[in-house]
Amino acid sequence: MSESMRFIVVRHAESEWNQRGILQGQLESPTSARGLRQIDALPGALAGYAFSAVISSPSRRALTTAQAISQAHSATLYLDPRLHEQHLGDFQGLTAAQILERNPAVGDALFAGDVAVVPPGGESVLEAANRLRQALLGWEAEGDTCVVTHGNTLAGLLWLLDGADFRVPFTRYSPHNCSYSTLIRHGQSLEIENWGLATHLLNGNLL
Repeated sequence: MSESMRFIVVRHAESEWNQRGILQGQLESPTSARGLRQIDALPGALAGYAFSAVISSPSRRALTTAQAISQAHSATLYLDPRLHEQHLGDFQGLTAAQILERNPAVGDALFAGDVAVVPPGGESVLEAANRLRQALLGWEAEGDTCVVTHGNTLAGLLWLLDGADFRVPFTRYSPHNCSYSTLIRHGQSLEIENWGLATHLLNGNLL
């Protein structure tokens, strides 16, 4: 295992359910038309990296983004279910308004950025973040590696690496679709180098 390496962690491009305000969790939703334009903006932003591999969540929306990056960099694509989005249990497939109507206490806590709240039948953001963290710490490769994951899972990991202060909402770190963050691994520790990089999305109304 390489002692020091960089991960470029991308949130997948916008999906149709992102556009409609429906919480997906681990359900499927195709990439939207704007999401495809976001993907087109990625090669220029990532041109300075030479990826040895691209690791992706197995979800359809993540794979669409990951396949484009893999092809642009001639990098091998790997799937890892630990990169999947937070499982939102009974909240999957619902809008925020529907969630707040059906379960206001848990819904309020989730939307307020409580990293530990568990949706009925699902998992917490903290649990999702920890499985992503374990995947990155266990990855064996040389050089820069691109990772394609999801909004809550990545926000939770950034929260975890930036002090894990339970007074701070994980939503402070929520990334835009097709934005990216860079993390450095030293041995068995991860640190944030940059997060929320999205200047490549400023043109064309892509944010």
